[in-house]
Amino acid sequence: MAECPKCKHRLKLKDWKQICPYCGANIVLYDIQERLMQDADKAEVQYYYFQKKVDRVKAAYTGTKLAVVRLITSLLPLGPLFLPLINTVMTAPLPDHNGTMSILDIYKIFGDADFGAVFSDISIKTAPIIISGILFLLSFLLIIVHFVLLTLACSPKGKVRNYTTDILMLLFTLGAAAAFTLIPDGMYVSGKLSYGTYLYIITVVLNFAVDIAVFRQGIQVHHQQCFVGGIPIEEYFTMKENGISHEDLRAEMYKRLNAIQAEKDRKSAETEKEEKKKKDGEVIHNG
Repeated sequence: MAECPKCKHRLKLKDWKQICPYCGANIVLYDIQERLMQDADKAEVQYYYFQKKVDRVKAAYTGTKLAVVRLITSLLPLGPLFLPLINTVMTAPLPDHNGTMSILDIYKIFGDADFGAVFSDISIKTAPIIISGILFLLSFLLIIVHFVLLTLACSPKGKVRNYTTDILMLLFTLGAAAAFTLIPDGMYVSGKLSYGTYLYIITVVLNFAVDIAVFRQGIQVHHQQCFVGGIPIEEYFTMKENGISHEDLRAEMYKRLNAIQAEKDRKSAETEKEEKKKKDGEVIHNG
């Protein structure tokens, strides 16, 4: 339930009129200037915290030249996936296939595969096939996860988060390739790695190396200056911590806001004066 801004009395549903039944104050208009200022203070503080997050995201993506390079190398592993990754022969329970396969071919094969039969025949011999497929899928998903997590790269735990993702991506990629080479002969999947897999591993390593280089160089996050009632927000927080009274703080805000408005008026007057002088000069020249 709402309360009267003057007497702080709790209002009931029946107290729907604009006038407080307890103190007679106009509920809507009472001290409206101060209440608007309080709402503005809250909004400006919230905007400050939001702006800090935006500034960190900008820095993570474009804060330095290396950060821009990282933006490219983080998506670079997607390229080799469309090249031949393996040269393989497949038979039932997988769809028949003989030749090279890219990620598009793997997607089509997985769409038509009989996974019930595959997982019902799990053994030491079939384990490398299943492990290779699962690890490859996880490494692919981590490319997307890593790119998304770049938005948090300049946050307090950004370095640990990125390194963890990089290491897991590299381990899953190497594990998938190693598991595929361990598939024994005579299985429903057989073959060898193709050049796309090696390029994929190289781009994953390159992405990790660039990530390390970016964190070693460091990124300076430049925060946009924010104000609360015309006071720089850092100074505002300091004044609040030092216990300055609300009345003194509000008086300082009005002082700063008036000074800002006076400066705007001065610049506006100078601009109008310059434009008028320019127009007068054009009239004399044309006359």
